[in-house]
Amino acid sequence: MASLLAKDAYLQSLARKICSRPSPEPRQRKPGGKTQGSDAAGPPKRKRKRAQKKPREQGEQAVESKARAQGEKPRAASQTRKPLAVKQERASGSPGVPAGRPAPEPDSLFALDVLRQRLHEKIQEARGQGGAQELSPAALEKRRRRRLERDRRKRKRRELRAQKKAAQAPGPAEAAAPAPEAPGPEVGQAALLFNKVEAAAEEEAAAAAGGPAQRRRRLRGPAPLTGRNYRQLLERLAARRARLAALRERDEAAARAQEDRARWASALHRAEGVRVRDDERLLRAALQRKERRRAQRRRRWERRAAHVVGTMQRRQELRRRHLRRRRAARAERRLDKARRKGRVLPQDLERAGLA
Repeated sequence: MASLLAKDAYLQSLARKICSRPSPEPRQRKPGGKTQGSDAAGPPKRKRKRAQKKPREQGEQAVESKARAQGEKPRAASQTRKPLAVKQERASGSPGVPAGRPAPEPDSLFALDVLRQRLHEKIQEARGQGGAQELSPAALEKRRRRRLERDRRKRKRRELRAQKKAAQAPGPAEAAAPAPEAPGPEVGQAALLFNKVEAAAEEEAAAAAGGPAQRRRRLRGPAPLTGRNYRQLLERLAARRARLAALRERDEAAARAQEDRARWASALHRAEGVRVRDDERLLRAALQRKERRRAQRRRRWERRAAHVVGTMQRRQELRRRHLRRRRAARAERRLDKARRKGRVLPQDLERAGLA
């Protein structure tokens, strides 16, 4: 610390010497031209003065550059000084300046940096933002007590807020109470269903016959004739009629009961919104339309394929024709070039009748 204080005092005194030194006055030119006689007669005073001024100016520039280069080190070192050392230095004053004489104005960069650093230290001390190592144990204990008191107040406010929310919220008994049910229709009153036809008597009679799948199969019969595969639907319809005809030959009543059950199952499916296709005439007409559309699409595809093939052939023929024409033009150019060079070609002899 003593070395830092000594170095700082030395640099401050050097900066004050540089700032207080008057700048050299500009040399005035002598009016008129010089003569050889005057050069020989006059003493070389001006030359000596000029030679003395140059080293002085160079020394001043070197000192200023050295002070600027070393200005960062004292400023960084002054940040680590304790407030006690700073107060002692302020009380004692700089050693280079007497007490009665006012301090010169800090015009150099180093002096301004030092003063600016001191100002920042004063501002931080006034705000109480100094480092923890600068505070006394009593101040640290006081700060810790304030922090604990602040945390206690925050915790108490949170508890009061939670109690207020719990008081405003409904109690558990009110939340657990079931909502009053809306008055529903009487159990004995039959509900009206407009999209389904329910056979309650037959369902109750068939309940003891087996499970729900068997009951549904006995009630609704075979799977409904739905879909757009008209050929398969016609085959299924023909197979069903063949089975009914074979059953009718053996037992007329059983065949009639099965036919009624199939008719009733179709009616139930239609009531549920399923489109049942069990009319043979309509199925054959739909199959014919489908076959016509398929044949029309096939013919359209064949025409398109033929058109594409014809277009490709025409393009290839046009390309070959252009290539032949280009080859003929190239051969004709070569023959013309040979004729210009003076060659006698067999074609020319044949044309002239000399071959």
